[in-house]
Amino acid sequence: MKIKIFLGLFLVSNVLLAQESNEVYLHQNLGENINSKATELTPRISADGQMMFYVRDGHPDNKNQQDIWYSVKDSVDNWSPAVRANDNINQLPANCVWSVNADGKTLMIRGAYDNGKYIGKGFSLTRLSKEGWSNPQMLEIKDLDKVNLGESDGAYLSIDENAIIFTMCDKKKCTLYDLFVSTKLNDGTFTRPVKLSKTVNSTDYNEFAPFLAADNTTLYFSSDRPGGLGLTDVYKIERLIDSSWLEWSTPINLGPQVNTESKDAYYVTDAKGEYAYMVSDLNSYGSADIVRFKLKAENKPKPVALYDGKIYNAKTKEVIKNATIEYKIYPDESEEGVAYTDHETGQYKIILPFGHSYSIDVFAPGFVPDYDTISVSNKNEYSEITRNFFLTPIEVGQSIHLDHIYFETSKYDLLTQSYYELDKVVKLLKENPSMKIEIEGHTDNVGSPEKNQVLSQDRANAVMNYIISKGIMSNRITAKGFGSTKPRVENDTPENRQLNRRVEFTIKQK
Repeated sequence: MKIKIFLGLFLVSNVLLAQESNEVYLHQNLGENINSKATELTPRISADGQMMFYVRDGHPDNKNQQDIWYSVKDSVDNWSPAVRANDNINQLPANCVWSVNADGKTLMIRGAYDNGKYIGKGFSLTRLSKEGWSNPQMLEIKDLDKVNLGESDGAYLSIDENAIIFTMCDKKKCTLYDLFVSTKLNDGTFTRPVKLSKTVNSTDYNEFAPFLAADNTTLYFSSDRPGGLGLTDVYKIERLIDSSWLEWSTPINLGPQVNTESKDAYYVTDAKGEYAYMVSDLNSYGSADIVRFKLKAENKPKPVALYDGKIYNAKTKEVIKNATIEYKIYPDESEEGVAYTDHETGQYKIILPFGHSYSIDVFAPGFVPDYDTISVSNKNEYSEITRNFFLTPIEVGQSIHLDHIYFETSKYDLLTQSYYELDKVVKLLKENPSMKIEIEGHTDNVGSPEKNQVLSQDRANAVMNYIISKGIMSNRITAKGFGSTKPRVENDTPENRQLNRRVEFTIKQK
């Protein structure tokens, strides 16, 4: 049965929800704090499941026909009374949040904005600060105006912000919508949207309401294709190749635990993937409400790790609220994602899909960067990992220990595993062009003091030469070996001797 899809307004009918005997899987209305006598649409939830953004259509407190509202969940699973978002992101007749990043502080919204001024169809990002939501700024997507020819559209931005899945129509006088994909280029712009294959997009039917799970692999969408349980059903597909956004599995209908005899769409989950949210007319306060239901294992996305923590000043132990966190697949440095500390709490949150190791780099103005590496290659269930960082202020006389500098045993030849951390020092020096540093080499007390002195000097020289080879002027760096004369700890155990075999640098000029 072919039907017209209204992407901006979810139409529902008065039919009963298909139920299973096991009540744990039944749809649960989220209650009056979320739902109203108006129509609730397009729920979008943060990765940690604590914030929800959605649309209210025809609500008496709206300033437009459709406005963005949000709610916060407390520790006992209760949602706060919904609040209308500020006018900065509620400027259109039909406003909408299309996606939410891991910490709930960056939104992709409907419309193309130039520094907060609406200029036409498209998609824009806004970030929450202490002043409120920032002026939306459009994402630059090549040839979007040539591909997006329908009256409506929709999209979902991947959790790492490197790919967008669209609902669009690429024909004039369009009646059918398909799914497209665009990926981020090195300059921050996105490629021309490409239609997904006929494996995903059916002939003569609609595919819409895409949601890309936190695993960056599992895509859910709705369709009115034949074989469904109702007017529109929710389907699931998976990327077949990590490096490709064009190779997908055959769509699977999520079945009666999810789908009903009505229109089922705007399906989302949090990172844990235990519950899903969507729009339903079952026992609704108005024409449509947002419901939650527990997912069966076969309908869940792949597990991920929620990696969070706070960034502190190592000297004062105060929270740093303007830090940036970059994360990449390690060691090939691919698929970069960026997060920021919360403007009130200093907390950050990122999502790490399983199957890889990652580098985590932390930056803040006026501080020496820090980093971490973590492997989630062997995990098979959702996990939460907390890692706090303590950044050292850039001050003359401050010494910074380099944790991952490796040499050939009893030699001064740098191992390739050292390059990653040394590149951070190079970046620090390039970002602070007046800074001068002294590289310090240290050994344990095994062997003669004379040989240790020579070895420490040679290793300090090797580090200095590497940094110079990356474009740093030689007059900004000196190298000095201290042998075993400055141990961090007693040389009484193998572990302590390892700590004393180290390289540090001291800031000589800011």
